[in-house]
Amino acid sequence: MAEVEMTLASEADTASAPAQTETVVASSPTLYIKNLNEKIKLEVLKKSLRSIFGQYGDILDIVAHSNIRMRGQAFVIFEDKDVATKAMAEVQGFPLYGRQMVIQHSKRKSDIHAKKDGEFEEHYKKRMLRKGLTSHLQPMDDTGAIGFANEFKPKKRQAMLLAKHQQKAQEQRLLEEQQQLLQQQQQQIAQQTSYLHHHGAVPGAVGGAGPVPAAGGVPMIPDEYLPRNSILFLQNLPHNTAESQLVSLFQQYPGFKELRTVPGKSGIAFVEYDNEYYSAAAKTALADYQIDPEHKMKVTFARK
Repeated sequence: MAEVEMTLASEADTASAPAQTETVVASSPTLYIKNLNEKIKLEVLKKSLRSIFGQYGDILDIVAHSNIRMRGQAFVIFEDKDVATKAMAEVQGFPLYGRQMVIQHSKRKSDIHAKKDGEFEEHYKKRMLRKGLTSHLQPMDDTGAIGFANEFKPKKRQAMLLAKHQQKAQEQRLLEEQQQLLQQQQQQIAQQTSYLHHHGAVPGAVGGAGPVPAAGGVPMIPDEYLPRNSILFLQNLPHNTAESQLVSLFQQYPGFKELRTVPGKSGIAFVEYDNEYYSAAAKTALADYQIDPEHKMKVTFARK
């Protein structure tokens, strides 16, 4: 992966540099994707990209890194360039975790394809020349691999350890934020439920009107106050909505398990995820999704 990382860094440098003139990149089996959501964990992001692009053909590898230079970017390496071209045309601008993907052919050959074509040694030397690291090159060893001089390895290891530490710190922050948000929501729901039991109305409701009472005379908690659930409840769907359309829409998010419709009832459905964090991500991304010109899909947590 170190070799791949070096290639990607070179690509990212080129992509971030101000261009004097717009050039047309030749077709390539490798797609370069940018404008990705930087807050999503790498493994989750890779899984989502594989789910989306894997529909078009065999994927040899998906490469993404959390360092500052490569954040928000990824490379999807296909076996065939025609498949990559088709995927780029159809997925261009697709919203993933609230960001529209910007896709283009990679300007340089991937390490995987260089090895398959028997050009890896020359490919590697050119990459080092572009990065000004020729002093660290060593001849190929008996295994056919090219290494770095010994003095470069400690620096490389330090950089890897720093990147890993930064990633863990970021994951810990995200986890703490999620836990804090969940606690706030649970407190809010508890307060709301207590108020409903004592007053039978939603605080701040116009004219003191509360929610529609459920069986037994106890008012139901409004959708917006429902606690998290791994199952989502979809409403306001067009009557002619195909199940395949909904599956395609929701399976782009990690943890998707299944879609369930209700026999004899159109306009509603249920979507289940592996856990409530995955369902919350999908709910946030697809809330009020304009499924057709006349219908905005309502997405809430299912009642437990």
